[in-house]
Amino acid sequence: MQDALMSVRFCSKPVVTAPAGRTLGGGAEVSMAGARTAAAAETYMGLVEVGVGLVPGAGGCKELVRRIVSPAMQLPGNDPAPFLQQALQTIGMAKVSTSAAEARSFGFLTNGDHIVMNRDHQIAEARRLVLELADGYTAPLKGKSCYAGGRDALAALRAGLYVMQQGGYMSEYDLHVSGKVAYILCGGNLSSGQWVDEQHFLDLEREAFVSLCGEPKTLARIKHMLETGKPLRN
Repeated sequence: MQDALMSVRFCSKPVVTAPAGRTLGGGAEVSMAGARTAAAAETYMGLVEVGVGLVPGAGGCKELVRRIVSPAMQLPGNDPAPFLQQALQTIGMAKVSTSAAEARSFGFLTNGDHIVMNRDHQIAEARRLVLELADGYTAPLKGKSCYAGGRDALAALRAGLYVMQQGGYMSEYDLHVSGKVAYILCGGNLSSGQWVDEQHFLDLEREAFVSLCGEPKTLARIKHMLETGKPLRN
């Protein structure tokens, strides 16, 4: 899925996604892979994988870093911590937007994405947008365009998570899974903040996702969700 969505992102032709209604987990990752999005106003987007003991594994973490953290760090003197904290809260609390406008505030949509009030017009607007983009379109350049905060930023995020767990806001396993998310968002245990390519974050996502799939408590969460439709706080 990572490779498929990276092919969409770097496609020589523009791809416009058109989410509507519940757009959760992989659906949100598919939506964010396009060059632009024409979202229905009633779009409820969220990266909810932590609810079943997993992390976004198809570019969700990478996209929030690219959309929230990296633009901020292009300005001199900015501290990555508050922007990383915003991304961590969005994923770690499995936030789901109540509208496309709120999805934009979470980072799932950009200022260049369109919000369509009348869903009957959504596909027509997506078609209009993709034809508009096609004129002279060039695919995004591959390079070191994502900011990795490294171990200092990771230490700050882990401290915040520990305080939340000690305050009773999350279980020990929630802390374990959220710690994996923080590790990904910071680009791993790098000695200092630096610019890396998107694949760096995708590799960390895949490693964390696969490791969590072998955890008994994650398997219990998945089983409980499939049987009851409700998350298990184990």
